[in-house]
Amino acid sequence: MCKAAKKTEGYINPAKSGWIKKDARLAIYLRDSFRCLYCCADLHDAAPFDITLDHVVAAVDGGSNKPSNLVTACRTCNCSRQDKPVSRFASPEALKDIRRNTRRVMTRYRKMAKALIAGTTGDENC
Repeated sequence: MCKAAKKTEGYINPAKSGWIKKDARLAIYLRDSFRCLYCCADLHDAAPFDITLDHVVAAVDGGSNKPSNLVTACRTCNCSRQDKPVSRFASPEALKDIRRNTRRVMTRYRKMAKALIAGTTGDENC
């Protein structure tokens, strides 16, 4: 069983795991429209432990924790992919979505994430 599959007992809260800031995590979820980029599942109503980040290129293969190397994935896809290269796991359509999303500039999403975490809409100055 992969780490992303742990539900309650032994579950590590991603927001407290320390490898990525919670605003950066939320910004990536926003960038990807709370959708698994592998299977296109809508994760808006998913339990928090069913929404994960996956490295396009694994850290052990030289991948980074930068948003350009992270995608939103459902727990099922994240666990199913394991150590397969993304090109062998994802469909051609999913690969296009991954390329498009990981090239997006994160400034806008990071700003939205910080506003959501702070409990504001970001429109207070209007």
